[in-house]
Amino acid sequence: MGGLSSSVLHLAICLSKIYKENKHLILVQEDPNYENFEIDYILPDNLSVERLSKVGPKIYPFSFEMKNKINSFNPDLIYLKGLWKQTSIEAYLWKKKNKKKILIVSPAGMLQPVPFSHNKFKKKLSLFFIENKLLKICDLVQSVSELEQSCFLKRNYKFKRQIYIPEGIPILYKGLKLKKNNFSKKLIFLSRISPIKGLEIFIEALALVNFKGWQFIIYGFGDEKYIKKIELLIRKYNLEKNIKWASSVFGKEKCIAYEEASGFVLPSLSEAFGISIAEAMSFGLPVITTTATPWLDIQKEKTGWYVKPNKIELAKAVQSLFDSKEEELIIMGERAQKLIAKRYDWNKTAKQMEEQIEIIKKFKKEFEK
Repeated sequence: MGGLSSSVLHLAICLSKIYKENKHLILVQEDPNYENFEIDYILPDNLSVERLSKVGPKIYPFSFEMKNKINSFNPDLIYLKGLWKQTSIEAYLWKKKNKKKILIVSPAGMLQPVPFSHNKFKKKLSLFFIENKLLKICDLVQSVSELEQSCFLKRNYKFKRQIYIPEGIPILYKGLKLKKNNFSKKLIFLSRISPIKGLEIFIEALALVNFKGWQFIIYGFGDEKYIKKIELLIRKYNLEKNIKWASSVFGKEKCIAYEEASGFVLPSLSEAFGISIAEAMSFGLPVITTTATPWLDIQKEKTGWYVKPNKIELAKAVQSLFDSKEEELIIMGERAQKLIAKRYDWNKTAKQMEEQIEIIKKFKKEFEK
């Protein structure tokens, strides 16, 4: 679970199969919340994951091993996911030293207005000293949604090359059919628990809803202070009987959580992609999400509810879900699975990335002549 870790792993698995002759390495800083993120998959023999110990403040942790690990692995290409961390510094310094090698950066929505507004002073400093230089020197900037791409255009960033390639996910479970004898009235949230995910507004929305036997289950992790804030909100609206807390889930446990649910919600205030939305749809779940995510397809393809991120609109969507018949939800879920298989298959998106890598390689060869 976790958008950055999951999306990097998806892409790495597919590219390691395409570039079989090469070794591939995912470097991550140690994080107990993400320590099992690769458990969902069988990694190819030429792909490995290494965790680096970190020190320093939570807002900007530092790994003394990172530079040495990069140098000892001696990559021909670095793919950087996300900004505002030590990884930006190391990627920039590596590219300055290795101008003939390839650096690809995916900001993962972190330049969009809402995420940028959090810890704004830190990010403005980082943008001035590191990120602007990083984005100018890298060979390719990847946007993962049309929403993120439009943000780049509005802010007039100058990149060598920019391309929209959506995140890809594996079809974890195919042909889901909800039977009458195992239909469960469970709406789930499965993501990181943070203010940007919109849980506060969603709890307020639930206070306006007739649950009709449904239960809302929250899977995830987050800052303890923020979780306590959500718990207080649940008690304020007397929703303890209707809302259940669950821990983070990975591997088979995550699959079971999706399989046992009959609906999924991600009420985000901003999202570059929203990989948990795609995962839920691959399991045949109708989805409720907001217009702050790049999932207009949900409205177009009638696979759920795509509403403004406010409590009134969210309450209407939830009530509509709770009022729906089982057969109606099954049809929505089947449409959702077809959409994911058609547009977001990880092999297709990896193929698009391979094409971009080969274009850059060809250009560099021509330039060297």
